[in-house]
Amino acid sequence: MGLVGVSAGLSMLIMWTVTGWTVSEFGWRAAFRYPPLLMLPLGIVLFLLVRDRPSDVGLEDLDQSGSLNSEKELTEQFSQIKEGPFAPYRVLFSNWRFVATSQVKGLENVVRYGLTTWAPLYYFEEAGLSIETTAVVTVAIPIGYLTAPLVSGWISDVLLDGRRSPMIAASAVVSATALIGLAIIPAENIYTGAALLFIGAFAMSLSMTSTLAVDMFGPRYAGTASGVIDGHGYVYAGAQAIIFALVLDTAGAPWHLVFLGLAAARILSAIIAWRVRI
Repeated sequence: MGLVGVSAGLSMLIMWTVTGWTVSEFGWRAAFRYPPLLMLPLGIVLFLLVRDRPSDVGLEDLDQSGSLNSEKELTEQFSQIKEGPFAPYRVLFSNWRFVATSQVKGLENVVRYGLTTWAPLYYFEEAGLSIETTAVVTVAIPIGYLTAPLVSGWISDVLLDGRRSPMIAASAVVSATALIGLAIIPAENIYTGAALLFIGAFAMSLSMTSTLAVDMFGPRYAGTASGVIDGHGYVYAGAQAIIFALVLDTAGAPWHLVFLGLAAARILSAIIAWRVRI
C-alpha cells in the first residue's frame, strides 16, 4: 500500500507540473483537454500487463488469509446476516471500528483535497503570484504526498508491529500543526508557506487508513471494504469544496478560517483514530 501511495503521489506531481505548464501556455481550458490524455496509454498498459493473482501468470498464489478479525469471527458474522448481494455491506457496517475508520478517511480527504483545491488559489489571490510561481510554490504538496509513503508502511509494519492507528493519529497531529501555521503566517512568506505545505502533505500521506480497512477484514472483504472507505472519502472531499467555497464567497475570503477548519478536521481524525486502537 505504501508503494501504491508513492505511485499516486508521483502521478500528482507529474500532473501538477504538466497542468501548470499547460495553463501558462494555452489557458485553463487546455488543462482539462490535454493532460488527461496521459491516462490513455497507461490504461492500455495496465490492461495488457497487470493480472489479478500470481496464478494468472503461472506462479503459486500467496496465502492471504490473515486479517485483524479472524476467519472464524468473519464466518460467524456472515452466518448471522441474511445471505444476498448486500451481505458484505452488512458485515462491514455492523463493525463500529470500520464505521469509525470510514469517518477518518472522510476527514482525511477533506484536508487532502482541500489543500489541493485551495492552497494554489490562496497564494494566487492573496500573495499576488503568477500562475507559474504559484505552481512552483504549491508543488510542495504533491512532493509531500509522494515521499511519505516511502517510509510510512515500513514504520507501521516494522517499528509499530503492524499497528495502524498510531500512524494515523501522529499523521493527523503533525498535519494539523502545519495547517495552523499556514493560517497564521502571511501569504507573502512563500518560503515558509512552501515548507509548511510540504510538512502538511507529508504528514497526510503517513496515514494508513486504507490499509487499516483491508487489515480488518482480510482478502474476503478487501474489495468491498476499500471501495466503501474510498467512496466515503470522496463524499467528504466533494462536501469540503462546497462548504469552503460558500465560506469564502459569503464571508469575504477569510482564508485563515479555511486552514483552521482543515486543522480541526485533522484533530478530529486523531481523536477517532486513537479510539479505534488497531
